[in-house]
Amino acid sequence: MCRKLFVPMLLLVASVLSASAETCSNATLHGSYGLHATGTVPGGLPFAAVGRFTFDGKGNLTGKLFVRVNGNNVEPPEFSGTYSVSPDCTVTDSWGPPINSTHVAVIVDDGKQYAILSNTAGSGETISGDAKRQ
Repeated sequence: MCRKLFVPMLLLVASVLSASAETCSNATLHGSYGLHATGTVPGGLPFAAVGRFTFDGKGNLTGKLFVRVNGNNVEPPEFSGTYSVSPDCTVTDSWGPPINSTHVAVIVDDGKQYAILSNTAGSGETISGDAKRQ
């Protein structure tokens, strides 16, 4: 009985260890992703957005958001930015004008998805979202 449990447990441990050994790089984020995000902006106003981001696999991104703040539609123009992926599959990025914000993210599902959180110091915003490769 013990042997019957030991082999499956050993396989499970090996599977977990190999999954945790996965490393990421800027190339892990490449192609287009659809994003959905919600939260609050300065003043505590409710925020929701959908958008499309394209990553070049080399640390550059472009994006377009469709935003609703406090019930009003806001459509910022397209923007560009940069990103950096750490081996542990965490991401930092910076979106340029007119957005001018920074974020942290975690890549999941072998680069098919990521979860993102606003990280702009002193901005008063709390925004989080999820994106999936298109």
